[in-house]
Amino acid sequence: MTIELVRPSRKVLPSYLEALNEGTFCNMALGNFADESPEEISKDPDDYINRISDESPRIVAMPDGSEFTVTEHSLLWLVDGERYLGSVSLRFSGDRDVIEEFGGNIGIAIRPALLNVGYGVKAAALAWRLAGPYFKERGINSIYISCNPTNFASRRLIEHNGGKLVKEKNDAFGTGPSLIFVIDLQ
Repeated sequence: MTIELVRPSRKVLPSYLEALNEGTFCNMALGNFADESPEEISKDPDDYINRISDESPRIVAMPDGSEFTVTEHSLLWLVDGERYLGSVSLRFSGDRDVIEEFGGNIGIAIRPALLNVGYGVKAAALAWRLAGPYFKERGINSIYISCNPTNFASRRLIEHNGGKLVKEKNDAFGTGPSLIFVIDLQ
């Protein structure tokens, strides 16, 4: 088994579509962007891949009507060969207050059928290793990540990768509390 982070591709898309049929999860930090059904994606798969791979600045609308911008970002897929395991969203820059207070620099979503079997830990380790140098060359020596306090798997994942709890506050989407962690990059 060789698990790696790759750019979204047609090669892995059939497995990604299977994952969508397993249950709800998101592309993390796309602000409900590109959350079409497998049927809709299948109508124009190349367009879908191009849209989720587009790294141009993205405006994300909040429930209160406000908006924030993520100016540098990448969406990667965690794969084992051609099997889709999950998504990793890297948010390098944008509205810093929003990144530090709500969304964090990294978002991870594991395919529903594979939750709680260790893929999140592997995805996080790869994401931190990949993103660390990129952040550091921009003078960013620590990154922020958030999770819901009842999401024990995410909390363990963050803490396992060096996350230190810095605050608890209501999340940006009004769904309840959110824990904000900071991870110092090595």
